[in-house]
Amino acid sequence: MTTKTPLLISAAALLAATLAACGSSPTNTSTSPPKSGPVSGGTLNVGINSDFVTLSPAMSSALIDRQAFINIFDPLLKLSPTMKVEPNLITHWNITNGGTTYTLYLRHGVKFQDGTPFNAAAVLYNWHWEMNPANASPRRSNLALVSSVAAPNSYEVVVTLKSPFAAFLSILAGRTGMISSPTAMKKWGSAYGMHPVGTGPFSFVQWIKNDHMILKRNPHYWQKGKPYLSKIVYTPITSPVQEYNALVSGQVNIIDGVPYQDVSSLSSNSSLRSAQTAGLGYVDMELNTTVTPLNNVHNREAINYAINRQALNKLLYFGHATPAYSQFSPASWAYNPNLKVPFSDTLAKQQLAKAGNPKGFSFNLLGSNSPATVQEMQAIQSELGKVGIKVNIQPVDFTTLLTDAIHGNYQADLLGWSGRADPDQNSYAFDTTKGTFNDPRYSNPQVDSLLLKAREATSQTTRKQYYNEAATIVLHQAPYIFLEYTPVIQAWSPNVHGFKVYPDGLMRFKNVWK
Repeated sequence: MTTKTPLLISAAALLAATLAACGSSPTNTSTSPPKSGPVSGGTLNVGINSDFVTLSPAMSSALIDRQAFINIFDPLLKLSPTMKVEPNLITHWNITNGGTTYTLYLRHGVKFQDGTPFNAAAVLYNWHWEMNPANASPRRSNLALVSSVAAPNSYEVVVTLKSPFAAFLSILAGRTGMISSPTAMKKWGSAYGMHPVGTGPFSFVQWIKNDHMILKRNPHYWQKGKPYLSKIVYTPITSPVQEYNALVSGQVNIIDGVPYQDVSSLSSNSSLRSAQTAGLGYVDMELNTTVTPLNNVHNREAINYAINRQALNKLLYFGHATPAYSQFSPASWAYNPNLKVPFSDTLAKQQLAKAGNPKGFSFNLLGSNSPATVQEMQAIQSELGKVGIKVNIQPVDFTTLLTDAIHGNYQADLLGWSGRADPDQNSYAFDTTKGTFNDPRYSNPQVDSLLLKAREATSQTTRKQYYNEAATIVLHQAPYIFLEYTPVIQAWSPNVHGFKVYPDGLMRFKNVWK
């Protein structure tokens, strides 16, 4: 559940809201490498917005951990810059028996960073460990449809599913596909999260919590000549403004995000390079459909109509976000730009009248106690107050927020989701009855049926049709009030070359040099 995220708007955003109309997307000026071409060596200093939680993919559920994983571990399959699944440690695959059998062919000659061989036995060891309930791995849910796994030989894995699952390959491009050295897992046991060993371009060296983490070039890496960098040093900087200033001053060479009020100036700053792309994530309010007054769909729909998403975007994101109306962002192939509800106080009041409380109602809104989240809650409070809906803001620490959301101990909350490449992973667990991420306790048999059909269909066109139908129902029944799709905006110094920005926000450094 903790893959849900707090909001990461700069605390200075509200104070500078008058600059909102000046927003523009930055330009990526480093797409053309220097004439000399890639060079080996050098240290890349990386600013990240928080410290890591664990370096074990099998036990991680925090977004920030994936920034390290993508460089320590090679996923079995990889995502392209347009979020398409491509071969990686799996070179090719066959899907048979109506979509329930996947035969995966592994790359030969790959070694873990400890020198031990990567093979089918290693994949099976990791997955059996993750599927064992005693280990309480968050990856277990990703493998819930696996009936059996087998290794006919050292470079072939056969996965049998209980039912067709169109998102299975996409899952292998994430943490489930990041295979750890069985030797290291056995050696370190419960401490493995501090001693990760993968097959990726960089090997783990040191992690001093809340200070820094060091990676070095993997001498066993299977792509000859890669990576170019000798070392990576990650430094957590929790203040977005301080992180940006660290880049400007040269303390770090690249950062994972840019304060929204500083985005407009990037394109004219010759001392920095930057790029922006549509992200997979979104910000939303979750409404508990089992408690009064939000168990009334008309009250929920009134909230939907009463929020001016464009105004929130200008006020808090300086025009760089996109108003959201579903779990599928513009970076997703399931996105439907025509799916939306109008901002209308008149329509909101009509819904209130249908609910039997034309003068409005009140509810409590939980949110993280970060300045960014409090600002957004205050903006929502102001919007809804115009139609008589009183919002009582309740800031809490992020752990408490997630715990209360999971256990249904709330009326409404404000959260974010980092998003995944396959739309199944952004919808099925959230919208189906008793779904593992279904905090609103929402239940609709038609939505259940549509999302099941979508995950079992083989045609992307057919899947998109099912997702659009389900998203339309969810939008108007409003267990979630979708607010913004958040972009990925990253910046780096001019001596960093070969870097690309991806919609998932993960900073991949295999092809980067200084």
